Amino acid sequence: MLPDAAAWRDAASCHEALFAPLDPGARIGLIARGAPTSMLVWEAGEGEVAVRDEPFAGYSGCGADMVLAADDEALAGIRAAGDASLFEVLRAGIRSGRIVCYMLRRRCDLEAKGFDELLEALGFAFMGACR
Repeated sequence: MLPDAAAWRDAASCHEALFAPLDPGARIGLIARGAPTSMLVWEAGEGEVAVRDEPFAGYSGCGADMVLAADDEALAGIRAAGDASLFEVLRAGIRSGRIVCYMLRRRCDLEAKGFDELLEALGFAFMGACR
């Protein structure tokens, strides 16, 4: 079961600095890995983050820039997390493999849309090309 949309909106508000650099229209989805029928979406707008519960049309058809696919244990942790600790819970879930992060755009496209700080908060550090 996905978190309540109001709680997901409050979590985005609590982490405003991570969402502020995102271009309007940038989208991050959360799905239940075991039953991916609906998706909870954070969508960046002009000065705010909208939250929507949408049907999940598959990774290529969902319109998200990235999708977090969480197992049942990770979803329970997300629902129990306070707004201030949500990104710690997400980061721990990604590290443990309980949350799989699908980046549906190329790295340069995500950077251009302002995802750098948010990806860093989730534990992703992009390094330059090895030469």
